[in-house]
Amino acid sequence: MKKTGKRVIAVVLALIMTVSVFSVGAIALTSLLTKNLNSVTEVADGSTVINANSIEEAIELMESTPDFFADASDSGNEDEIAEYSTKDDVVYPTIIIPGISQSISYLADEDGYPVYNQNGEELSGGLLILDSSKILPTITNNLLAPLTRALIRQNDDDGKLGEGVYKTVQELFAIQASDKSGNPVNNLQTVSYETSVGGMNQDDKDYFYRMIPMKSLTQDTVDVTTGEVVQEAILDENDLYLYAFPLIGDPMESAKGLDEYIQFVKSEKGVDKVNIVTISLGGTILTAYLELMKDSGYHDLNRIINVVSCLQGTDVMGDFYLREFKVNDPEHPEYEHFFFNEFLPMIMKESEGYGTLGYIINIALKIMPKEVVYAILTGAVDGIVDTLMHNCPQFWAMIPTDRYEDVKVKYNEIWTDASYSELAPKLDAFQTARLNLVDNLNAFSDKDNRLVHNVCGYGLDYSVKDYNFFGAMRSSDVTNSDAIIDIDSTSLGATYAPAGEVLSDDILFSDDAIISPDGSLDISTCAFVDNTWFFQNQHHEVGRNDVVIALIGRLVTGQIKSVHDDAGFPQFNGNRNTRNIFRWRLEEASALITNYSDGKTVDVEGNEYVCAQADMDELIAAYKECLVLLQDTICEPTAAEATTERIEDAIYRVGHNGELPEEDNSTDALLEAICQFLDGIVTAITGSGNGFSDIFDTGVFPG
Repeated sequence: MKKTGKRVIAVVLALIMTVSVFSVGAIALTSLLTKNLNSVTEVADGSTVINANSIEEAIELMESTPDFFADASDSGNEDEIAEYSTKDDVVYPTIIIPGISQSISYLADEDGYPVYNQNGEELSGGLLILDSSKILPTITNNLLAPLTRALIRQNDDDGKLGEGVYKTVQELFAIQASDKSGNPVNNLQTVSYETSVGGMNQDDKDYFYRMIPMKSLTQDTVDVTTGEVVQEAILDENDLYLYAFPLIGDPMESAKGLDEYIQFVKSEKGVDKVNIVTISLGGTILTAYLELMKDSGYHDLNRIINVVSCLQGTDVMGDFYLREFKVNDPEHPEYEHFFFNEFLPMIMKESEGYGTLGYIINIALKIMPKEVVYAILTGAVDGIVDTLMHNCPQFWAMIPTDRYEDVKVKYNEIWTDASYSELAPKLDAFQTARLNLVDNLNAFSDKDNRLVHNVCGYGLDYSVKDYNFFGAMRSSDVTNSDAIIDIDSTSLGATYAPAGEVLSDDILFSDDAIISPDGSLDISTCAFVDNTWFFQNQHHEVGRNDVVIALIGRLVTGQIKSVHDDAGFPQFNGNRNTRNIFRWRLEEASALITNYSDGKTVDVEGNEYVCAQADMDELIAAYKECLVLLQDTICEPTAAEATTERIEDAIYRVGHNGELPEEDNSTDALLEAICQFLDGIVTAITGSGNGFSDIFDTGVFPG
């Protein structure tokens, strides 16, 4: 999926703002959004889905399991259960609880069948379910009249534009609205997988490996030039399962579903225990499950591995609920400058490579006075919160533990209005589960060699890499995270300085402190310090890092049980992105190498090429360099970038008899520079955030 497909909310907001400037601009941007929304993927039932978002490609893991074990969990014989759990040669099946966009839900009719829009597209998705056929009509119908009025009058004193924006967002996100009991308003169904990955049909299996790239763990890596197995598979996909859960729902109910799924896997595999691997949002389901089963002794679980998991919430969500954005704060004038000058170019530069469109929108926004822009933003945020988040327990589950009470005060009507009598207990029940999480994990790991592992990324704020629109959150300036979830949440307690800063001397030089290489973390305060790994400057999308995948495989199989077991997987590591190599380039290179004969070769798609021997020799050398890189478990981003560039260039040479040409970006760069310059001139005249009419209201020019 294209990067821009991952930022639906941001693009929708940009659309609304742009429509508020030029209705014609809305048509162009909506066309871009519709193109992304129409990126299709096949789901479990074989139908196509609208992938409206993909906040996470993430990770994998698992195991295999002997089928001769009887299900001891029903026997009541705790000694027998303990005997199984302490056997080193037992490999249990593993259930993955995936991240926010990795479970597919769809709008269903009264008979449970998928609903399609007027364009024949199934209304489904991972994060958001949007009817792309209604985006442009909804924006036009709700905003054209109030926009025209606001532009002519240069104000929104009657509130019509703000109301129109609110109504637009509400209608666009209405499919996933929740009622005052915390239940979906519509009939939303989640695609489930009542089989192992090995038992999935090919479409589902392909989808799984796209979302959770772990083929290197379930398939041997073979050097096609020698036939040698350079890395043996350590997991069996027949012992790997995926528990899908709804985003619009209650994590405590999803936890009950998880227990049912655990019993299903145990019965199918004939074992007494399973491993659990949580990815990102999956950590909330584990949190709820441990609370629900706290009196059971957790006999159904063998090992828990949390991968960049939302264990104590994320400040991204706290800021959103509390409306704490870097927009308008008298104590922080730099926030206004950031939002009106840097924010949109930053988003566009990441998705398009250049911030040109962002600078153009900045200039266009000057047509409206500042207060009108604020009215648009307020309407948009209120629409998102009220429609998607206010009544949805799963979204509340992402609020940070230490900010829950503040959010609770802001939305006090949930606890005082009798119409919310079913919702309030659901929200408090999960908060109780989260407050008890560390105690529950300790109770789980208290005996039988059962272990809890955490894998984390740190060193980033919210303004970097794939979801940089979160840079508008006020917490971005003070966080230390993987750009999505704060390190104290994924690590269960690390003490941190903001990304790019170092801890105070009293912590750095404390006898008990365990300090990260960059000086920003003290991990001695973590709940499971000897079982937690940290990848510096690693983005939340850890599935792009083969070392993280390899580590999880070894944790699942028990080859590594603590940070002291294998120097090849140090507690503090770096980061790298090898996704292009292990997902595409190795396969492409393998086909070209194995099909080479008499100066010709054939690629994976059957295309034939004339190939010089020197080019084939270079491809083989680059291919072998990739294999060596993937065996090295010490992360270094520049090495991965260089190796990726080398094999991509070598593949191009074979197909084109020449080096990969350097891309001429001079025109794009010049256009960006011109637009940035013009934006700067306009800002110098009007001031940050001011519209053209604002300078007439004040009677003075800034500066």
